[in-house]
Amino acid sequence: MLEEWKLARLYRAQYRVVGNHSAVKICHWTKEAIRGHAPCYKHTFYGIKCAQCLEMSPAITCNQRCLHCWRDITVFSKGWKGPIDDPKDIIKGCIEERRKLLIGFKGNKKVDQELLERALQPVHAAISLTGEPCMYPRIAELIDEFFNSGFESVYLVTSGTVPEALQKLNKLPTNLYISLTASNPKMYKELCRPVISDGWERLQKSLEIMSKIKTNTVIRITMINRLNTENPSEFIPHIEKARAKYVECKAYMHVGYSKERLTEQHMPSMEKIREFAKVIEENSNYEIKDERADSRIVLLERR
Repeated sequence: MLEEWKLARLYRAQYRVVGNHSAVKICHWTKEAIRGHAPCYKHTFYGIKCAQCLEMSPAITCNQRCLHCWRDITVFSKGWKGPIDDPKDIIKGCIEERRKLLIGFKGNKKVDQELLERALQPVHAAISLTGEPCMYPRIAELIDEFFNSGFESVYLVTSGTVPEALQKLNKLPTNLYISLTASNPKMYKELCRPVISDGWERLQKSLEIMSKIKTNTVIRITMINRLNTENPSEFIPHIEKARAKYVECKAYMHVGYSKERLTEQHMPSMEKIREFAKVIEENSNYEIKDERADSRIVLLERR
């Protein structure tokens, strides 16, 4: 369990804690989709039902304190501590808390109430909200249970610091993401600030494992102006090692707690992102397929 002051910070930020170590929150893009506005870029790229997306994490804790993270990085640990909640209880609790967070839309006359009723029944799970979800010892069972509960798609986003969890997956997530912020060990320590001594080596192992996983695999490069944007070609060996189906070049966004550590100038322009992606396209087995300027992201797909 978290200390009371940390729980209070999460609550004020519209998180809802479920059980001993999980959390749920309503994404900006889910709210936009419910209002009938443009959905998230994941809808554009991969076709998820944004209004019915359950964004959650089974592990509030993390083994990194990334410089660019918009989350509360005071919640970290080297390994799992405390109780381990049952996947069924986590899913049930997250759905219930999500409904409570969305119920205010019932009083909004501008919202299509039929769409809202569908939105209250999530069919897509994004295991990506906060922390490192693969630190949760039963992550494979959680993914299994989402599918067993009737979810149509499940995305898992990891920093790659728990490769053994990837090796134990049963039913594969629809999309498996590995976040790649650094192209070398020095940059990794400066930007990701791991609390474990072998984080870079663990990330490399996860990239190798990804190359053998038969699902939609995605490398997400979070671009931070002047800190990791100057040599895009240095990322190519890591991308090629993973043999991911997709690569997302996405801007760091100056939001949340990251504003205490970085500035607006660290957000790369859309033009900078396009230039970065173009270098990867010209020097690898990937080609640019799509983009969303409002999310400052370019998608590449393996040829």
